[in-house]
Amino acid sequence: MVAPSACAHKLLSFFPFLLVLFDLQYEGVESGINADVDKHLEMGKKLLAAGQLADALSHFHSAIDGDPDNYQAYYRRATAYLAMGKSKAAIPDLSRVIELKPDFTSARLQRGQLLLKQGKLDEAEEDFKRVLKSNPSDQEEKEATSQLAKSDEIQRTRSQGIAAYNQKDYTTAESLLNIVLETCVWDAEIRELRAECYINQGEPRKAISDLKAASKLKSDNTVAFYKSQPHIL
Repeated sequence: MVAPSACAHKLLSFFPFLLVLFDLQYEGVESGINADVDKHLEMGKKLLAAGQLADALSHFHSAIDGDPDNYQAYYRRATAYLAMGKSKAAIPDLSRVIELKPDFTSARLQRGQLLLKQGKLDEAEEDFKRVLKSNPSDQEEKEATSQLAKSDEIQRTRSQGIAAYNQKDYTTAESLLNIVLETCVWDAEIRELRAECYINQGEPRKAISDLKAASKLKSDNTVAFYKSQPHIL
């Protein structure tokens, strides 16, 4: 998974736009429930825009503690997690936002994009389709349509790669899986499969790199961890 510092550098410039979009769509809606919660949200927003991610996250935690049904707090905490490179933590918060505010298309679109990176293609496609059915903005409609087409193409490429592997055509399989991993960067299963292609092509160093990445992506992936040890290969 992308290192937090690299992810923050890449994504922070985009998050102020997300927050502005959020405020334009939902300014004044369901706010004012609790003055302390509002203060935490505002302070967290300012800290997030300033790049003080840990402090921002602390305020969003406090906002959620004060009002567990405040979808704004979950959305902004998800934004902080994403800026810190903690996508796994962001997904449950985005899911909570969608549960509390089903018509919040921005949260659903973001969750779909994260699921796509994890290789959860069916779940991602469902989110993109729901966005398109929920009266999205022009930009959201364009993005959801693009992501849905990309997911569909990846589905086909993934199937072709697995078929090539099963036929022991490891060179072709590797080439196809490379394409999948350009988008599904956090797909542990495809990394493991590509590692097997490398092993069968006599490239253990490349296999070790993929297996180590897979072991980090799946906390319970002890098989990939032990496979990644040089003496095993």
